[in-house]
Amino acid sequence: MPSKAQWSGKAPGRVNLIGEHVDYLGGVVLPAAVDRYTEVVGGPAADWRMKSDIKGGLRYLRAIAEELGSRPQSVSVTSQVPPGAGISSSAALLVAIASGLQPSMDGKQAALACQRAEQRATGVQVGVMDQFASALGRRGSALLLDCATLDYELVPFPEEVAIAVIDSGEHRSLAATPYNQRRREAEAGDPKRMRHVSSEIARVHSFVDAMRGRDFGRMGGLLKESHQSLRDDFEVSTPNVDALVKRADAIDGCYGARIMGAGFGGSLIALVARDMTQQFASEMGRPVLVCTTADGAFVK
Repeated sequence: MPSKAQWSGKAPGRVNLIGEHVDYLGGVVLPAAVDRYTEVVGGPAADWRMKSDIKGGLRYLRAIAEELGSRPQSVSVTSQVPPGAGISSSAALLVAIASGLQPSMDGKQAALACQRAEQRATGVQVGVMDQFASALGRRGSALLLDCATLDYELVPFPEEVAIAVIDSGEHRSLAATPYNQRRREAEAGDPKRMRHVSSEIARVHSFVDAMRGRDFGRMGGLLKESHQSLRDDFEVSTPNVDALVKRADAIDGCYGARIMGAGFGGSLIALVARDMTQQFASEMGRPVLVCTTADGAFVK
């Protein structure tokens, strides 16, 4: 920890309820900030230093600090956002640092700066959804975000439904997967990839309608349809993840599940009746994080 911390910041992780692999194509997505946080304290230093359990954290620090025009910093990180858990530890770290260095910054601009910093730090052309949710998510709501215009609206999330994030046990660096290849194929208009994109955008709107209508079964059914599309049309699932999705779907109280995030392993998201989360976690036989919605770092 810096001997004389001059600033501090805090930002939440996020889930993406639905709208996968459409953000970087200007589609609509439905993320929510969740109640797992990364906290940072820091101050100017002679060179870049970071104390953190997040792998590669120093390059994230340097990337976002330089993006914001900051001189070298020494930073200490405490995080409840587990790396590789699918709730975007990298976005939480970047947004937490940005909120500490420039707390009065506009939330949209902070999210865009953090997106550029992550792209620079990793070489992966990530979209803006993760950073946007961590910066501007709202407790009690999901965030319907148009990634082309950055217009968004808050949609109430039902209290009776818990968000469960399940660790698949498969973890790998995105740079070592076909993630960038899938993105290039979609951007080039590959018919199979675009079938997923167009159907997924339609599912986002249907999910919002179901959420407003408190139709929990329909919400879960749309997650199941999303997984099938991610598996068959976008081809970012794995046999292990497919088996876990099937297991989750069969547990009483689970409305639906799907692979979440970039894919190729990682985590699943499931919607579960809140009063049945303990049974769900026990029957999954895998690490499960049960989350609720939370405020983003730049919510005033």
